[in-house]
Amino acid sequence: MTRKERLSMAGLLLIFPMIALPCVTGCKSHSSVKAEAEKHNAANTPAPPSNPVGGTYCLETFAQGPADPKTVHFSYKENKGDGSLKDYEGDLSGDKLDSTVHEKHVATDMDRELAQLKNAPGPPVVDGFVETTRPLHETRDDRSGWSMASGGQVQAFTPWGLFIAKPNVKQVGTESVAGLDAIKYSVDTDGQSQLEKMPLTMAGGLKDYTIKGNAWVDSKQQCILQYIIDYAEVMKDGTERKTHYEGNTTRQ
Repeated sequence: MTRKERLSMAGLLLIFPMIALPCVTGCKSHSSVKAEAEKHNAANTPAPPSNPVGGTYCLETFAQGPADPKTVHFSYKENKGDGSLKDYEGDLSGDKLDSTVHEKHVATDMDRELAQLKNAPGPPVVDGFVETTRPLHETRDDRSGWSMASGGQVQAFTPWGLFIAKPNVKQVGTESVAGLDAIKYSVDTDGQSQLEKMPLTMAGGLKDYTIKGNAWVDSKQQCILQYIIDYAEVMKDGTERKTHYEGNTTRQ
């Protein structure tokens, strides 16, 4: 390479970064502007409305708020067609939550084996069922126990899980529930397609299901005061299983 050619090459190497720099800066600037615009649009896009019927139950709301001078009574029941049941009932009074858990289920082979143990036998099997009742007492200063009693237990005894399937929910009016203003909603899966029902049918190994009933939501607290829900599922072999849910929360 001649001296003249070397000088020309050196000149190109110096000039190229000067040309490329505005391009790179411009590209980064454009990307930043685009990101800011997307961020702005996202911030100004309203979030999809949450389903009030599949939301928070009033025991949770009252327990997590300031201590209430009035006693709050709650009752959450689940009854299945085979005779099984769950019942969670009690009172929230100030910084104390006293409740009772009553459960009954069809006895399993394990239940029968445990019932035969001599040293520490399990609950007895009576007429093909095992039935237990246990009292619970929690105080607000025990954060873990308080959270479980007012939140975890509620989820175990209410139909909140059914609303993950997003059944049709429609506001049908307003009513007074135990002296509180409430919005009444109807819940009904009629008219929903199998495609819309697919998440629950696949997860449960079902052929079909229906969810019907009503729920009343506290208009101020936006929590579920009362509900009556019937759930029926059709298994792939055509057999049907039914569950009835009923619950309420009242201030005394």
